[in-house]
Amino acid sequence: MAQSILFTDAVVHTGRTETETFRHMLVKDGRVAALFDGKPPAKSCGREVSLGGAHVFPCLIDAHVHLLPSIVLLAAGFEACRIENGRVEPHDLAGLEARIRAFAGDKKKTAVLMANNCIPSALDERRLPSREELDAWAGGRAIAVYTIDGHSSAHSSSMLEKIGVDPAGHPGVLTGEAHERVQGRLTDVVAGSVTPEILARGVANFENACAAFGISHVGALEGNGDSPKDPTTRLCAFLARRMSVNIRMYFQYMDIARADKLRRLQKHPRIGGCGDWEMDGSIGSHSAAFKIPYKDTGTTGECYYPQEFVDQKVREADEKGYQIASHAIGECAIERISRALAKTTSGRFHRVEHGEFGNEETAAAYRAGKFAVVMQPGYAWIDKRYLHTYEQYAHESIVARLRFASLLRSGAVLCSSTDSPVQSLDPYLQMRGMTEFYFPEESVTPYEAFVCYTQNPARALLEENGIGTLEVGKEANFFTAQRNFFELSAAEVGDFRPTGTWYAGVRYQEKKGTIGELAGMLLKRPRPV
Repeated sequence: MAQSILFTDAVVHTGRTETETFRHMLVKDGRVAALFDGKPPAKSCGREVSLGGAHVFPCLIDAHVHLLPSIVLLAAGFEACRIENGRVEPHDLAGLEARIRAFAGDKKKTAVLMANNCIPSALDERRLPSREELDAWAGGRAIAVYTIDGHSSAHSSSMLEKIGVDPAGHPGVLTGEAHERVQGRLTDVVAGSVTPEILARGVANFENACAAFGISHVGALEGNGDSPKDPTTRLCAFLARRMSVNIRMYFQYMDIARADKLRRLQKHPRIGGCGDWEMDGSIGSHSAAFKIPYKDTGTTGECYYPQEFVDQKVREADEKGYQIASHAIGECAIERISRALAKTTSGRFHRVEHGEFGNEETAAAYRAGKFAVVMQPGYAWIDKRYLHTYEQYAHESIVARLRFASLLRSGAVLCSSTDSPVQSLDPYLQMRGMTEFYFPEESVTPYEAFVCYTQNPARALLEENGIGTLEVGKEANFFTAQRNFFELSAAEVGDFRPTGTWYAGVRYQEKKGTIGELAGMLLKRPRPV
């Protein structure tokens, strides 16, 4: 018999439009069965739950996350730099040294240490630490320090050895393509050091964070082609199929035969993202591919693959039924993947990841609305105020291309995401980045920002018929709040937080991160990813 719950005394925002609301919502077997203005007879609706006049919104969707690194860093990693009291701290290598020594000091000599969010552009020395410095600061332990954009890293001698790089004479810093092509080996090393206790804590922290922010679905981009067997991706898929949060996986293999082996696990066949499917790198690592040279180096960055190769791989994946996602930041990289996608014949909806710094050609491709563009406007918001990476490195004419409102309002299917662990899972920072955009004239309303975290990413995940709004027949994933999100100012958007989150009509209960919880989760019936 169908389980029915009538949620009453609420302002239910369907999310289909900015103003459409109802007072009551009937949920049957985890889906919205009906929406009412007047309260229906109690006997026809089963159990009744009053929401006390709260505003109800459809859950958010983070379309671009790296799940396993997020889980590990939430449990066992640390942030190299933070924004504190209006500035980046630490602001020099001495402060970074103190932070690393404090974190490493009580760890075993065999421990593998990870730090993210190092911000060289905000350090006095404007650089990552060297191999020799990390050897001293971490006491000879294996450590990797990632930049905030995730496209450069610094490694101790022990870590270089573990990932198969000879440390003799090596500075310890990897950037651009050299950095990208060791990520599978590095992930294997880090995952091999994760204990069940760390895993349990990391999974719980990830799910708790999603629920606290009102996130019900995550697009997880996992897998690295440089790992011969890539056991961590299989572990990630095993966990993802049993989590309370709905995970949708993209396998980052350019070798399509490798993705085929995991295809049976997916709700829809999906391939790509970052990893092997990166067309270029990032501005911070000077590896985003531009036609205009970087201000400080005179280099332009290069695409990682020639057009003919990209065309071939995109055609193969499209013909085999895959939705394709591909990282591209600089104009040359965006041109490369968008031209390849334009040649596909299936009519399938594909994705470009990031895609901020295009040109007129790529903007026209965006406006055509034939693929989704998954951006991180919260990163640009932070960069303008604290990091200053764009203004230090990129030519002014490139930075001037940053667009959001004009693209969204002209037909582009723009999504926002965190790229966790590059940034925290906080979606409201990303929405503040949209409502208070890098260039004010390109800012959007809170409702438009909300669409970029609900309706548009639902389409980007190929699931617009089941999620993204609260409509009859769709999943009853929603969160409550004391205020109407659509009426907030840009500053208030960043501080907004839900008061409760429901998945399929059931309120999420915070997890404690115990081994018992992990064991119980592993006994769950697996779901498609």
